[in-house]
Amino acid sequence: MNKLLIAVMMMAGLTACSQEAKQETQETAQAVASEVKTEAASAADATASAAQEAADKVEAAAGKAEEAAKPEEAAKPEEKVEAPAAEAKPAESAKVDGKAVFEANCKACHGGLIPGAPAVGKKEDWAPRIKQGKDTLHKHALEGFNSMPAKGGNSSLSDDEVKAAVDYMANESGAKF
Repeated sequence: MNKLLIAVMMMAGLTACSQEAKQETQETAQAVASEVKTEAASAADATASAAQEAADKVEAAAGKAEEAAKPEEAAKPEEKVEAPAAEAKPAESAKVDGKAVFEANCKACHGGLIPGAPAVGKKEDWAPRIKQGKDTLHKHALEGFNSMPAKGGNSSLSDDEVKAAVDYMANESGAKF
């Protein structure tokens, strides 16, 4: 997703660049959009389809910027490219892949290397937490608890993504959520 934001920012900067810089920026934006498409194609969750749609929009915007950079159309006002903000996250109602969220965001701490963080798969670490219930686990993950920051320190995660990751970790450690 960071690559997508960079591509969108580059596209927005096209309006202030020279013809040569526009071409370079446009090519870079298309390359980044292509990378995002490749990554999106390898994932099998709602985030991947949102990233795919966003990458398509960036590529389309890059094509528009290329058209605007042509000398015969230099007298025309250039279109501003706006970031597809809503497409960056899956719809709240979409099913979120908790394992994918865990792998990308939670594994660093909950992979067993950080003392005090319950390691996924260690039932003895998770049993007292699971006893508190699903709602309490969700609340602690969303708001932060003890030394864990809210949303594991990644405020760009949706509540549904955090809950899906918590459910995945707890279920891998003995819960039946």
